[in-house]
Amino acid sequence: MLPSQEPASRSQHKMNVIKENKDIACFYTTKHSWRGRYKRVFSVGTHAITTYNPNSLEVTNQWPYGDICGISPVGKGQGTEFNLTFRKGSGRKSETLKFSTEHRTELLTEALRFRTEFAEGKITGRRYNCYKHHWSDTRKPVILEVTPGGIDQIDPTTNRILCSYDYRNIEGFVEVSDYQGGFCILHGGFSRLHMFAIEQRDDVIKSAIEHAGNFIGITLRIRKEPITFEQYINHRLGKYSNDESITSLAEFTVQKITPRHSEPVKRILALTETCLIERDPATYNIVTLKPLGEIFALVYDPENPQLFTVEFIKGQVRKYSSTERDSLLASLLDGVRASGNRDVCVKMVPTQKWQRWGLLSMPVDEEVESLHLRFLIAPSNGNFADAVFRFNANIAYSGVLHAVTQDGLFSENKEKLINNAITALISQEGDQTIAVAELESQFQAVRRLVASKAGFLAFTQLPKFRERLGVKVVKALKRNNDGVTHAAIDMLCALMCPMHDDYDLRQEQLNKASLLSSKKFLENLLDKFNVHVGYGTGALVISSLLDFLTFSLCAPYSETTEGQQFDMLLEMVALNGRTLFKLFQHPSMAIVKGAGLVMKALIEEGDKEISTKMQELALSEGALPRHLHTALFTMSLDQRMLANRQLSRHLVGLWTAENLTAMNLLKRVLPVGLLTYLESTDPVPEKDIDRMHIRDNVKIATDQYKFNKVPEWQRLAGKAAKEVEKFAKEKVDLVLMHWRDRMGIAQKEDRNNVNLSQKPVVLRKRRQRIKIESNWDLFYYRFQQDHAKSNLIWNFKTREELRDTLESEMRAFNIDRELGSATVISWNHQEFEVRYECLADEIKIGDYYLRLLLEEDENEETGAIKRSYEFFNELYHRFLLTPKVNMKCLCLQALAIVYGKCYKEIGSFTDTKYIVGMLERCTDRLERDRLILFLNRLILNKSNVKDLLDSSGVRILVDLLTLAHLHISRATVPFQVILI
Repeated sequence: MLPSQEPASRSQHKMNVIKENKDIACFYTTKHSWRGRYKRVFSVGTHAITTYNPNSLEVTNQWPYGDICGISPVGKGQGTEFNLTFRKGSGRKSETLKFSTEHRTELLTEALRFRTEFAEGKITGRRYNCYKHHWSDTRKPVILEVTPGGIDQIDPTTNRILCSYDYRNIEGFVEVSDYQGGFCILHGGFSRLHMFAIEQRDDVIKSAIEHAGNFIGITLRIRKEPITFEQYINHRLGKYSNDESITSLAEFTVQKITPRHSEPVKRILALTETCLIERDPATYNIVTLKPLGEIFALVYDPENPQLFTVEFIKGQVRKYSSTERDSLLASLLDGVRASGNRDVCVKMVPTQKWQRWGLLSMPVDEEVESLHLRFLIAPSNGNFADAVFRFNANIAYSGVLHAVTQDGLFSENKEKLINNAITALISQEGDQTIAVAELESQFQAVRRLVASKAGFLAFTQLPKFRERLGVKVVKALKRNNDGVTHAAIDMLCALMCPMHDDYDLRQEQLNKASLLSSKKFLENLLDKFNVHVGYGTGALVISSLLDFLTFSLCAPYSETTEGQQFDMLLEMVALNGRTLFKLFQHPSMAIVKGAGLVMKALIEEGDKEISTKMQELALSEGALPRHLHTALFTMSLDQRMLANRQLSRHLVGLWTAENLTAMNLLKRVLPVGLLTYLESTDPVPEKDIDRMHIRDNVKIATDQYKFNKVPEWQRLAGKAAKEVEKFAKEKVDLVLMHWRDRMGIAQKEDRNNVNLSQKPVVLRKRRQRIKIESNWDLFYYRFQQDHAKSNLIWNFKTREELRDTLESEMRAFNIDRELGSATVISWNHQEFEVRYECLADEIKIGDYYLRLLLEEDENEETGAIKRSYEFFNELYHRFLLTPKVNMKCLCLQALAIVYGKCYKEIGSFTDTKYIVGMLERCTDRLERDRLILFLNRLILNKSNVKDLLDSSGVRILVDLLTLAHLHISRATVPFQVILI
């Protein structure tokens, strides 16, 4: 019998529904009856258990907790069936109904929370006094109560439940061998350790294992091998105990609002590559840790601009307050999506858990998806807003999971269902009458639909979709509500770039061409962008608009943007160049990254005027030192941080390319010896891997064409094939990893929709008007090494001095901007330079350090001297001016080395006669020897030999020969003996 055909029971018409009852958790179940099996929505409520008809949402049965005798699993081990026993009528007779669900464990856990209100078997678990090892490394007295659904941790002073360790989330128990009465609960799915100490340790564990088996139907075990206290400390956070998981990418100061504390508690909320961590600001200890993959939604309070909530898939809810809430949410949203969690979204209304027919941690059944698509088309209770909220609660933000019609005689046409649901949503044109929360939910529902393949195709194929959606978005933007604006633009992004597997580049081109066709609409979007950036508000709106611009202008997505539209939008963005540079000071790294990607596109693909303007603004807005700091000093194992570093390095290269002013600044900031690597042609010994290459559109287009190509004897697209080959030779340039691409959304051939006559996809050819010619890779590689050469002393001290100077300059510039926010303040880059105090004692002439020049082997290739003529003259000038004999000797030694290496470039030395005269008058032995060595090098040039002869140099040298035996620094022969 079909689910909708169950006959109504006689008692149903007389049944009184408890009005005060509110659903808490709902599950899609099968009811086992003597009449057959029916689908039912099984609800655990505040006062009763209720079943609903899933097709009509009508109540089919309701049992107050006072009538329920018990609820228990059927059979041992992991099964799907359970029994519900209740009193029948006013008598003592009881009746048992059988249900089945894939989520039996979770359903029983939720129902047993109300066990104390049951008619029979009011189970009050046994309580144990014990100590918990707190995150602050202290012992705190607590009470543990073993209940049918889990282990409750109770505050002994207030008798209030602090937290519950549900059996469904417990992985097992392990004893702590060197801690009296110590044991740990492994919890949370990643072996998070919660440690307790109790005399009745064995009783607690045994009781919990029995309760889990009897009441929930799961088997818990105690691990055979105990752990030590040190192991507990090292592995307290389970598989996220390693440094990579707990190293912060971004940190925000928040106030945590929790029932445990009467007042909000100050915390540091840290975002890492894989986790969201709370730290204590006083000790920096980790208080809690949650994997990013377990975040379900981010909820902001529309009334209070500081309040927000993080919802997790296992039901936990954490409430915080922050003065920089929107920036925090933008960073967190980007981080969660980049970690691979596609299903997270930001909204203004908390998730009503009871509206979802299953777990937040698992996708709902295909039937549930189809039912909620039908509710959008025809709401069962006539309430469209309720149908939209229900749809959003059940369908993942990443899109309808079962979106393709399956093969079979009675299979449902999913594409038609999706199209009808879209039509129902866009017919509600976003007028001014509905609440903003409802309008936001409508856009998020459309986003869920267009994230599927059928919805993505519908944008250009479904009649009036574009026109109605355009009207809806324009009206919504006029409301000037950040939540609605963010939801609308995020939905547009899903139409700009496919969020589903198995996508088609041609459809992406069609969608983009339609979305970017109205210049007025684009101006409206950019106006919102400029206003928010100018006032420092709306981080979520800015983030979504940057995504929109990324998918329009940034490689490789820009290759599917139509050429004229690309140029039009590029010029519009370039007019607001200063706005983009403001974002480089934004506290959200996600926004800084988005602005960097758009900046890269402006310089590379804009005309000469645009790129020059951006290079000038990079200096006046102080962006160059900021990105130089990121490029030089970002040291991390995290892929996102390294990708940001790669973007900064690319921007520094673009801002300095063909820019004499920027290069002069670099010469005042960095040693010349380090900058010479930019001109080197040497390869990089350890080339960094490319973290910015995402998708190769050429390969995708080629693969699609090859698959769609007809056999050789039928081939009609010969010219098109040559066109594809031409594109295949073009290299797709590096691009920073956008969050969407971290998810691994794959491109596959669409085998169900092959059009053999279609021409291959033609991609927009990218321009690179400014190319980076310098060898920046080698420069960054050498920057991290220590050097001690005649033209470069570079070590930890010099690097730290550079870092400190850049940071203090950026700090001072930001303070000046904040103080003078009413006027435009530019960075005075002309006067900025870095003085390396640690090198103050080194004698430096020109670009060379005298001490190291003298220590170098004359034959070393590394000693190649640039602009040798100028350096030789500077040395000689210093030699003539200095009154100190020691300094004169050092200069003479250096002059000898330089002339010996570069006598051909320097040419004849006109003061040879003067040097001979000095030798004749010299009274200092060291200076005399240095003069002789210098003359020894001067005679390498024949014209100098004549000067030496003409000034009686030979006679003087012969006179000095008689003093040779007085040379005291000769090597002694060890075998000399005195013979008498």
